[in-house]
Amino acid sequence: MDKCFGIARFAIKPGEAPQFMERARECMRAAEVDLAGTQAYEWFVSADASQCVVIEAYDGVEGMAHHSRHVGKTIPALLAHAASEVVLLGDVPDSVVQRMAGKFGGVDFFGPRFQGRLTGPAPGTAAPEAGGKIFAIARFTIEPGKLDEFRSLAAHCMAGVEASEPGTIGYEWFLDRDGRHCVTLDVYRDAAALRAHMANTGPTMEKILRIVKSEVELYGAMPAEMVSQLKGSLGVRFVAPQCQGVL
Repeated sequence: MDKCFGIARFAIKPGEAPQFMERARECMRAAEVDLAGTQAYEWFVSADASQCVVIEAYDGVEGMAHHSRHVGKTIPALLAHAASEVVLLGDVPDSVVQRMAGKFGGVDFFGPRFQGRLTGPAPGTAAPEAGGKIFAIARFTIEPGKLDEFRSLAAHCMAGVEASEPGTIGYEWFLDRDGRHCVTLDVYRDAAALRAHMANTGPTMEKILRIVKSEVELYGAMPAEMVSQLKGSLGVRFVAPQCQGVL
């Protein structure tokens, strides 16, 4: 089924983190009134409370609109305490992008999804283990002339995940319209699932990394030892723990 995704980034105004967090909790309370069509609404705040990232996923335009009807009135108060940028991905019509940009500003569309695991309807309720998952956002800049090879390797990664990674809940791949840039959004049940994914897809990812430039951001319930291990990894960094969410 169609899925709409969003990645919202907030630069919290100095000294206004407490007010921002209260408005963020109001957003979550409004969303939780009715989660029909909401697959993900995950909030992450940096340790110094200067940055916030929200990862969202909805069952098509209808799910996104349903969420907006509940949460929309809380957003202006949130934006009083932060500057924002929003990137939409997946099955998002231009009309929706334009409407959101006109209402909030700083809204862009990246590109459609070309493969992924989140294909069924959202459960409509918060997961019992919400708050314990690990999320990853990766950005790839593909070398000229390497798009076909990139897509073939990406398909190989997806096949491996579908065959043997029950702990990889989300594995969503998006390509921009000129075929030069890709964004992936991953969701792992826990640290064990992330380790299993790295072992399973590692050889193929090594091939991908030969034909791209990459940046990877990790969020959520990362064990301290994994964060320490990543400090020496080129282009990989842990950004923020999770403060609230439904997935």
